[in-house]
Amino acid sequence: MVFLKRYLWILVFFYLIILVSCSPGPVTSSSKSNEEPNHQEDIISDPPTKEESKPSESYPKQIRDLALNGKGLNSEFTLKTNIQRVYENWGDPDYTDKYNENFYVRYEQRGITFGFYENGEIFDIRSYDDELHSLTYDEISSALGEPTDKRRVNDETIYVYKLNEENELKFIIPNGTGKVDHTSVFLTQKNVDTSNIIKDYILEIKGTSDNLSKKAWANMLKSRAEMLALAKSNPKNIFLNGSNQKKVALTFDDGPDKIVTPAIIDILARYNVKGNFFFVGEKVRLYPEIVKTAFDDGNLILSHSYYHNDLSKSGKEVITRDLALTNDAIQDVIGKRPAMFRPPYGATSNFVISAAQEINMKIVLWSIDTLDWSQKESTHIKENVLNNVRSGDIILMHSDEDKTETEKALPLIIEELKNKGFQIVTLDILINEAAYR
Repeated sequence: MVFLKRYLWILVFFYLIILVSCSPGPVTSSSKSNEEPNHQEDIISDPPTKEESKPSESYPKQIRDLALNGKGLNSEFTLKTNIQRVYENWGDPDYTDKYNENFYVRYEQRGITFGFYENGEIFDIRSYDDELHSLTYDEISSALGEPTDKRRVNDETIYVYKLNEENELKFIIPNGTGKVDHTSVFLTQKNVDTSNIIKDYILEIKGTSDNLSKKAWANMLKSRAEMLALAKSNPKNIFLNGSNQKKVALTFDDGPDKIVTPAIIDILARYNVKGNFFFVGEKVRLYPEIVKTAFDDGNLILSHSYYHNDLSKSGKEVITRDLALTNDAIQDVIGKRPAMFRPPYGATSNFVISAAQEINMKIVLWSIDTLDWSQKESTHIKENVLNNVRSGDIILMHSDEDKTETEKALPLIIEELKNKGFQIVTLDILINEAAYR
């Protein structure tokens, strides 16, 4: 019995020793951090390394996927879009240029350049996105594979990826930097739809001025490109020139006035030549006797709007009312309503076209601009005509009060045109359309 009691006390003693040795000690900050993870450290990631800040492999693929659909980086417009839509949505470009028969416009802030054909169809979208400038050929080829073609042009290399039957994607890398300067999404020539390009005889607009600034000249080129595209897409309603016969028409805008217009009428009569006067309606009301004299001499009296406002910025209702006012003013003097209309500045919109069509008026622009409002020198005015003249040209001059140099140039122009074998005719003969309704 005694032995059993001693045995039990020994078991209790050893149990207490084991219990004390296994109990937890005081909780320290270090032991707590080991048992309870710091969730703030889980949320905050390490800062990206320099290598990780480079464009990822997905960037070239993003560029390629856009190009497959005819789009460039940062451009909402696709290949084959008409450039008119860009102007309507983005406004005027910062720069306009012409290379061979094609036109280019650049939007500096957007980093986009569009190339387009004479009919307005976009065939090239160039993107100058800042992120491109850190992209190398190795990164491109790693993401997209080897290019279809490599071309060395001057001091740069062009890497071409043929995407499908229509679209190419080009990465242009200057040899000096080894980084992409820009990309080009390009419509291949053999797949260009030319069904809407009128292949009739439509002339490019000629004429220069040394007095135009670089920006003004760029705007001039843009305007000419728009006019050419409109004439090609509306050949029955908009005319830049007549047929390919050795005939030309002399046209005079912005009159009548009481000084230059009468002098021009006299010169035309002296040379037995008929001209075409696009008169401003409110001036017709001021000088009806001059209008009547021009008409009685066999010249055409045509519409140049009533107030000489830019009608392309007006709604259709305003344009329709303006055309009616001008035609009323002219009819009151000559007894006929013009069937030809020249918008001020040549500025034409869909509303201008539709308003003119509804009253059966043809829009007549020009193929030679003497720019007699800019470089007012008779010699330069004459050279703009004689250095550029072609069969079917419609020649633009002006007959308002400050165009005395135009008056001086006119006899020389008429004489030289005749010496070159050109017949000077009225517009109804040149474009084979009725002058009056």
